[in-house]
Amino acid sequence: MYPLQPRRVGYRRHYHSLKPFCLTIVVLGITASVMGEGFRNPTIGAFDLGRSGGRIAQVDDASAVQQNPANLVGITNAEAQLAPSVVFIRANFQSAAAPGQSASTEDPWKLLPNFFVSAPLKNDRFAVGLGVTVPYGLGNEWNQNTSAFAPFTGSLRYQTPYSSDLQTINLNPSVAIRLSDSLSIGIGLDVMWSSLTLKQYYPSFLLGGAGDSNLEADGDGWGIGGNFGLTWKITEHQRFAVTYRSPMDIDYSGSFTMDNITPTEAYYGATAKSDFKTTVKFPTIASAGYGLDLTDKIRLESDFEWIEFSRFKSLDLNAGNNSILFTLLGKSGSTPQNWHNTFTAGIGGDWQFADHWVLRGGYQYFESPVPDSTFSPTIPDANQNVITLGLGWKSRHHSLEAAYGLDFYNDRQITNDQNPVFNGKYTFTVHLFSLAYSYSF
Repeated sequence: MYPLQPRRVGYRRHYHSLKPFCLTIVVLGITASVMGEGFRNPTIGAFDLGRSGGRIAQVDDASAVQQNPANLVGITNAEAQLAPSVVFIRANFQSAAAPGQSASTEDPWKLLPNFFVSAPLKNDRFAVGLGVTVPYGLGNEWNQNTSAFAPFTGSLRYQTPYSSDLQTINLNPSVAIRLSDSLSIGIGLDVMWSSLTLKQYYPSFLLGGAGDSNLEADGDGWGIGGNFGLTWKITEHQRFAVTYRSPMDIDYSGSFTMDNITPTEAYYGATAKSDFKTTVKFPTIASAGYGLDLTDKIRLESDFEWIEFSRFKSLDLNAGNNSILFTLLGKSGSTPQNWHNTFTAGIGGDWQFADHWVLRGGYQYFESPVPDSTFSPTIPDANQNVITLGLGWKSRHHSLEAAYGLDFYNDRQITNDQNPVFNGKYTFTVHLFSLAYSYSF
């Protein structure tokens, strides 16, 4: 005897209530960053954050592994550097679809560890380096006690993940060659591991259950890419550099779990645990920088980056036998993203104002790749202007660096989202910090 038949009537009766619900735990929420540029993390390294708008042509410490491997041949001694970054990020939402409802994120502090080593070889003509970085990710945790996430009535409760965590660790071995006194090149390999965890509520009570179900997607995977840098010393006081980082696809696999399964869902094959698979397409990044030594103590540089976020056209999900949830809700496992290519532009420099001491500063503009039509609270992204300041101290073997970035995010007013529930006003508060300790052998 099947309990399904009477529940199918109930299902149809509530169909229009269910249809707006979408499994954004994997369809819109997989890229869980809350920083700008979609899901790319802030500038990596304290030297590089301190002069964020100008860090490609004149980078002169082991973080060149990340920013421009061609400059590794300019580092005269072997060097090891620990360069953690700390990010404070808070987002707020005021709903347009449900006036009076709001939400805010919690746990705003995020730690991003980074590590670099470099060593010259064979009369400084060759150099090698290794970077361990977290170039993409961060997490997003919406406060479940806010009105937009209230049980049964919250406009976001069944529409977007309340918790999302995208982590990456990139291993970047590099080698650099000095082709002539004025030209050097560097190449590197990117081997990136990434994990993804997302949690979202599901309205089981609309299919005959009691209360909500909790959905959770967990998966991880590996991707491989490469990077390249070239630095041309135009004159004794001028440099021009170009860099390229290849695109990378990561196939995530793991488990998709849900609790409080209704008889209707069980009849159609839903289970407490199923497979989880999806793919994220990370962007191509190409950049160019021009650096000028104004004096023997003052340097300036201006950089431009192009980021191919248009690769992220859609997000496709395979939840194994639990993919039946899409059918029950009149949805597919693919949601358009249609991100566009974007750019950054800025200027930065430094001033060695005393023996052992250097002051850095910079400005950088970041354009968001996320259009209004596919905006999601899981990726509350906007254009941003960042002003940075850094201070460095260096002795014979030791150096310390600290940098701070004040990030001015534009407010985002969404009015034409593909999911109208996401329409509303989004505001942001962001502060960036980076520290570095280096030992030169």
